Amino acid sequence: MGIKLNLGCGDKKIAGFIGVDHIKTAAADVVHDLNIMPYPFTADSVDEIIADNVLEHLNDIIAVMEEWHRLCRPGAIIKISLPYYKSSGAFSDPTHKHFFTENSFQYFSPEHEYHFYTKAKFKILKTKLLAKDYNDQRHKLR
Repeated sequence: MGIKLNLGCGDKKIAGFIGVDHIKTAAADVVHDLNIMPYPFTADSVDEIIADNVLEHLNDIIAVMEEWHRLCRPGAIIKISLPYYKSSGAFSDPTHKHFFTENSFQYFSPEHEYHFYTKAKFKILKTKLLAKDYNDQRHKLR
């Protein structure tokens, strides 16, 4: 059985998950800048990744997704939550570097016409738009 990672955990501790953040908080078991690859985990060692409102803050989305792909075992699940590109929350936060639509992660599917930009191959299991504080969107990948 592999490990479970809560990437960009901030102060949110999730039972059964290793919290990873670039600053030391009570929830961060591992202090690591998620912009720096490789992450301090073995390839094919992860069963699940939670990335709750972190991906929009990182520098190179393709490199990050390729690193997550490296870490994940076959059948692993990645749950990504982030602000929808049309929401005020997406643009009001000056630390946001990227904006996402419900179609953004299709580029990581081998069936997408522009998949040649990445080596990472994911199957999109679910995409869901939520009317929340700033219109969260959630993606579930395998």
